[in-house]
Amino acid sequence: MSMPSPSAPSLLLFSGGIESAALLYRLRQQAEPVHALWVDYGQRNARRERGAAESLAEACETPLHAMDLAGLRANFTRASEWVSHVPLPQRNLAVLALAVNLAQHLGARRVLLALNRDDRGHGPGSQPAFLEAFTKLAGTLVPGLEVLAPLHDLDKAGVIRSAESTGIDWSRTWSCLLDRPLHCGLCPQCEARQAAFAAAGIPDPTSYLNPR
Repeated sequence: MSMPSPSAPSLLLFSGGIESAALLYRLRQQAEPVHALWVDYGQRNARRERGAAESLAEACETPLHAMDLAGLRANFTRASEWVSHVPLPQRNLAVLALAVNLAQHLGARRVLLALNRDDRGHGPGSQPAFLEAFTKLAGTLVPGLEVLAPLHDLDKAGVIRSAESTGIDWSRTWSCLLDRPLHCGLCPQCEARQAAFAAAGIPDPTSYLNPR
């Protein structure tokens, strides 16, 4: 099996949120070729996520690959308002498996995840040990393919500060866990978004239904 070319693109797992947008704009600033992958795995905010992903990808002239696994929702959703919007607990494993296949198809040399330091409390799929193990597996399946999390040492505020020089338009990003016209301002992701902009000392351009 041939090794990925050094000039081959990267494949970015793309949610349309702050971290993945920051990575996309950094890659554009560095003139590195990149494709983006967005996956609908039945999350409640899928429509908003996809809209943000499409807007950001268009702004950066990045090819966006969208995969529809929305049918998973019926099998994994639990009867809880704060669980049903993210119905697939081990979504990183499922999405990475798709990414390895797409990376091989595209001839990509690496798969990039936009995990930050704060994400380590979000389950085993966000832990360094998981990423290390999956990287070894990916390299076995596709020799030479790397799986990297370039933002893993930064918190959310640090990610925002690190991307300010890239010309990023934060208003295009989406964080809210709900599918509403505006960010709700009350869900855990909205609270984290508001706190991160405040900690970064950068104005938050987001319109919230219930601002802090």
